[in-house]
Amino acid sequence: MRQNETRLQTISRLCTTFGIEPLGPRLRAALDVVRGDGVVDVAVLGQFKAGKSSFLNSLIGREIVPVDVLPATAVVTRIGYGPKERAVVRRFTGNEEEIPIRRLSEFVTERHNPANEKQVAMVEVEIPSLLPYRGVRFVDTPGLGSVFTHNTQASMDWLPRVGSALVAVSVNHPLSEQDVHLLGEVFQHTPEVAILLTKADLVSTSQLEVVVEFTRHQIARLTGKDLPILPCSIHPTHRELQGRVRDHLLHRIAERHEEKFDEIVAHKVRALATACREYLVLAQTAAAAAGQARADLLEVLQRERRDLGAVKSEISVFSRELKSQVRGTAGERFHAYHSEVTGRLQKDLRKTMAGWKGNLAKITGRFQGWLGAALGEELSGLSAHGEVHVSEFLFTAQTSLDRTVRAFQDRLAKEIERALGLSFAGAQFEAQIREPARPDVRVGQTFDTHIDLLWFVIPMTFFRPLIERHFLRLIPWEAEKNLSRLAAQWADAVNASIEDLAKQALRFMDEELATIERMVSQAADRRPAIDEALATLDGLERSGDGRDELPSATDPSARW
Repeated sequence: MRQNETRLQTISRLCTTFGIEPLGPRLRAALDVVRGDGVVDVAVLGQFKAGKSSFLNSLIGREIVPVDVLPATAVVTRIGYGPKERAVVRRFTGNEEEIPIRRLSEFVTERHNPANEKQVAMVEVEIPSLLPYRGVRFVDTPGLGSVFTHNTQASMDWLPRVGSALVAVSVNHPLSEQDVHLLGEVFQHTPEVAILLTKADLVSTSQLEVVVEFTRHQIARLTGKDLPILPCSIHPTHRELQGRVRDHLLHRIAERHEEKFDEIVAHKVRALATACREYLVLAQTAAAAAGQARADLLEVLQRERRDLGAVKSEISVFSRELKSQVRGTAGERFHAYHSEVTGRLQKDLRKTMAGWKGNLAKITGRFQGWLGAALGEELSGLSAHGEVHVSEFLFTAQTSLDRTVRAFQDRLAKEIERALGLSFAGAQFEAQIREPARPDVRVGQTFDTHIDLLWFVIPMTFFRPLIERHFLRLIPWEAEKNLSRLAAQWADAVNASIEDLAKQALRFMDEELATIERMVSQAADRRPAIDEALATLDGLERSGDGRDELPSATDPSARW
């Protein structure tokens, strides 16, 4: 484990030395995995309606994850062993909520959480019956390729954290082009991959053998890999197949989870080394290219930098419009509680102030104390769920900015290939949503003037009903004022997060462009340092199985 962390730090040093800033988020994510709890996440991936959720329920022995006629899973659900049964909803804002497992469908299904409008990042489930799989967590992912494009995005975003992968392929739709593409993505993140051939009960035994061999042959032909093929079915007549899958997961992964975790992390290290190499090879290729080719590419990159100004303007307009929508929506949704809050407060006040005794100053003080506490409790309850009302805009901002960045990178890749004949994908943009700040709640003064200072000339025997009516009339105004303030504060907090997302996207594009410009423009003069860095990466990739020591190499930063 320590060796893998050291390798990641070596890659991080090279990225710092050569200014390969776009790989920073991936490096941080890999370090988080290395420094984590050592549990292997077995992700079930595949096209929608491939039987992933049904398989997991069959494996667990009870219906935990929902199954539906619609593409059911809308968010990632992670299921593992725990001493007691529990489920925790984790939102993009960082908030957590423990729920009964029976309510899981409210948060993870397309039917009850369309387009993930509840902004659930993940649901963690713990059940005691998974004790034999201790050291392993099963991950149910949204299906790829459905009409719900956000589901595909959720699954693809999970890939960098995949431990072991079970790629579900339905026996009646064997190995589509999308499945092959998914396998290519998965291979970048883990060496532990198997094909889960679902719905095996739809064909006869002899037909199943044919499908298994066809799938094995196609995978070997298209990917060059020999993967385990695991036919399975939830039908009671196919318990033998279910047993084989359990044996595979128990003996290959669960019983060896520490060893497998090290192998998987080593694979991620090699993948990052390869990504770092891509930038260095770009520099090396540029160094070897004709001077005119480099000049032409630099001219294109300078033009792209000028065009980046237009992209920044588009993002600015998009952010401004979205933030305006946030402010209007926050006002509408929080003010919708006005009658409800006012009614509860007035009802409670009538009951509470019947027991107040004393002169005007004392009663006014009691009222102010009660109002501050009661209104604070009401608004704190609303504020605790504030992200539900407005954080959908964070999700909109994130997905839109992802598309903008990808389009920018695609343009760069075409220009690089045209100039140098080199295929270049670049780093992956991973926007991080910053949790909105929590608003506070304040209550104003009871009277417009300090009439309570004249308590000694106001006989409460005669004026008490008038004072109580005044207190009751104050409540709608105080509720309105504080709801407006709460809505404005939530809008400000969410808009600050949107602004932060936009800055992340702009910073990433600027860093990607600056890195490529630097690699190309300085390549010819920095060839020795580039060659030495590539040699260091060669050593990392050779020793990435965790058994060999890191190669010794002089830090090339002295010459870069």
